[in-house]
Formats: sequence, C-alpha cells, structure tokens
Amino acid sequence: MRDVSYIPWGDEDYLVIAVDNAGGIGEKEQDVVHVPYETVAYYTTRVAMMECMAVGARPTAIIMQNLTSDEAYSAFEKGIRNICKEMKQEDVYISGSSESNIPVVQTCLGITVIGNVKKKERKVACTPRDAKFAVIGVPLVGEEVVLQQEKVLPLSLFKEVLKGNGVYEVVPVGSKGVRYEVEQLLQANDVAYTNIQSDINITASSGPATCVVISYHNEYEQAIHVMCGEHFHPLTVE
Repeated sequence: MRDVSYIPWGDEDYLVIAVDNAGGIGEKEQDVVHVPYETVAYYTTRVAMMECMAVGARPTAIIMQNLTSDEAYSAFEKGIRNICKEMKQEDVYISGSSESNIPVVQTCLGITVIGNVKKKERKVACTPRDAKFAVIGVPLVGEEVVLQQEKVLPLSLFKEVLKGNGVYEVVPVGSKGVRYEVEQLLQANDVAYTNIQSDINITASSGPATCVVISYHNEYEQAIHVMCGEHFHPLTVE
C-alpha cells in the first residue's frame, strides 16, 4: 500500500525503510522544473520522512543517492538538514554517494530514510469500518508546489495530525493521487466502498506529499477540523 518496507528487527521491532526520488527538477539546463538543488532535496526528503513517520517509526538515518554531480552534493545535504531541523529530527545520521564518472543532463536524486518502530505501535491497517476520512492539504506537483505554498500541508501540522486524538491512520499522498491512496487504505482494512468524493481533485498528483489522507473517529471530527483549519477537506466514502 505504501512506499515503505519492514524488516523484522529482533522480537519487538521493525526496521522501516522509506524511499523517494526526483528527476528533471533542479538547476540543470534540461530540467523540466527549475528550482535550487537545496529545494529538490528538501521536498524529496520530506516525502520519505513523512512516509516513515506516518507508520509510527522514528527516523534514524538518511541515505542520499546523488546522480546529479559532485558539485550538487553540498546543496542536497543542506536541503536534507533543513527538513531534519524542521521535523525536529536533527540527530538523524546522513550519508550518501555521488555519480562522478558520467555527466548527466538532468537532475536526479534518490533519498532513503531508515527508521524503527515497535511492532505493536505500527500504524498500519488499524482503520475500523465505521471510520471517517479526510484530506489534509491539497494535491500539488511541479511548479504548483512553489506557486501555491499556502496550500501545502505544513510539516508542523503533519506532526500534530500524527498525534491527534481519534486519528487512526495517516497516509502521505503521492503521484497517483488521493483516490488511489484511499482505495489502498480501504482495501488494506477490508472496508467496502463504491464511491469516493471530495471538494478537491482526487486524481491529481500530490507530488512531494503536499497532502495526506487520514482516517479518524467520527466523534473527533470537529476537533480535527479545528486543528487543520482550511487544510481540512472531507472525503465522502460510500
């Protein structure tokens, strides 16, 4: 369902591995979207970090696959450290490797986030059939992310939602859109459905996880709505 892998780590823990990548977005002449390397690394790391934390894991290491150039490494690393600082995860170990043999014409970056979670605390497949659903944030991709920053789910709010009372599961939305993530969430929890609707575009790409899908207890809807404010978009699942 999610871009996360689990490796048993002793009797009580899982090693959690989350990944994301970016291509054609950066400072090279032939890139499709032109933004600083630091920004590329920030948003790519954001996705993998959110995937890791959304299942209840604590990030412990970040590995960078820099296929762009040796010169881009320091800017990528700065973007990674910026996201770690914003997420209050500054003790995360950072390492990586660069392509230095073959020149490439477009920016390419891969990020792997490694974390750990107690097996009994993993927040996966724990949504009951009477749960309600919502999207927090708006799906955006490419230049939309830069031009519509006010619609992007803030990381501070993401962390609040993770700890929110009545929230069952939090699923970062990727390139396949809200509908896909909701369908995967429902199937994983054996919840029947025939229709999914919202006031936002549920088929649009959410690029660097600019929004998340949540499942929650009906009694906490008002409190969750207040917490999320204008970022809250109800989902009708029938």
